[in-house]
Amino acid sequence: MSARIDVHLLTLDEPTEWREACIASLAGAPIRLHLLPGIPGRVGRARAAGFARGTLPLVSFVDPDDRYEAGAFALLADALDACPSAVLAYTDEALIDEQGRPVGVRRLAYSAFQHAHSASHVHGLIVMRRSAVEPVLTRIADLDAGADWLLTRLVARRGGVLHLPLVERHWRQHPNQHHRRGRSTALGALPSLSTS
Repeated sequence: MSARIDVHLLTLDEPTEWREACIASLAGAPIRLHLLPGIPGRVGRARAAGFARGTLPLVSFVDPDDRYEAGAFALLADALDACPSAVLAYTDEALIDEQGRPVGVRRLAYSAFQHAHSASHVHGLIVMRRSAVEPVLTRIADLDAGADWLLTRLVARRGGVLHLPLVERHWRQHPNQHHRRGRSTALGALPSLSTS
């Protein structure tokens, strides 16, 4: 199966076994995986570097402490191919504990209002059109926590958003998760965006 999506993974201080499990979960996915070092305190800058890798028309990212369903990438790419006006497609997600045991499931049917008010609304596995991502990367470059949220909101303003009601990301819950370590100036910038 040929690669359809450039996917980056930012490494930082996660346990090696979590990162290895994440990478193993991607086996067979139609992706080109790019491993990059994270930048402490600058998720936005690291994301921008990750999205700059590759030339495929679709882009995504994975987090090294999570696991994914490899078949989801093709499903999301197919959904975007079938709807040219859409710029972003995402899935639901399961919560897992530090040991990888199931905790619950988050169903996240799209709502522009919820997206504007919740950083974890568009949060499962996300695939976006490179053409919608590249023009907004400068807006997230100086942000840390909140960079992904602002990115998805800015991309969503450029076209439609598709939600696939499938659990394709397994989001590991642990005390060292990035969003638990502090708030960002991104949170102050987000409400100024139009939700229409």
